Amino acid sequence: MDQIIKSDCIEVGYIQKPHGLKGEVIVVFEAEYSETFEEIEILLIDIDGGLVPFFIEDHELRFRNDESVICKFMFVDSLSKAKELVGCKVYVSDEDLVSREGSGIESALIGMTVFDTKFGEVGKIGRVDDFSGNLVITVNHLKAEIMIPLSDEFILSLDEESRELHLNCPNGLIDIYLE
Repeated sequence: MDQIIKSDCIEVGYIQKPHGLKGEVIVVFEAEYSETFEEIEILLIDIDGGLVPFFIEDHELRFRNDESVICKFMFVDSLSKAKELVGCKVYVSDEDLVSREGSGIESALIGMTVFDTKFGEVGKIGRVDDFSGNLVITVNHLKAEIMIPLSDEFILSLDEESRELHLNCPNGLIDIYLE
């Protein structure tokens, strides 16, 4: 099996706490990923900096609300095993991400790799927010989440085929998040 590369994945949430005594856990996620959770069969759990695939047992993912599910993983069959996963970040591969219908450019941007002329590769877009018509992308960098306003002034090129967005960000914008 190939190694799972974190930059090819999107952080969608975290494991909040165990549920019951038989190894179930509560996974909290951002509401925009609810459709992904309806379809997903494998979640990637960040354990000691590496992503480990956990297979969801058949019919053992139950929605509590729009932002959390009760999940039963294969081979996690006790409260003590479930407790070991508490606090771990949860990822899905870019390929497993379900786009929200009708969200247009926002869903098309999620998962794209962002490059800056001065900084080089910044990371992958994990979220796109619309603040009164102003789009802001949140880029998952190894050290921090970096929020960049998506302005025509900053965009150099957008390649949908290679899933790359090239920007010329203002001086210091990226550095603020990495200090």
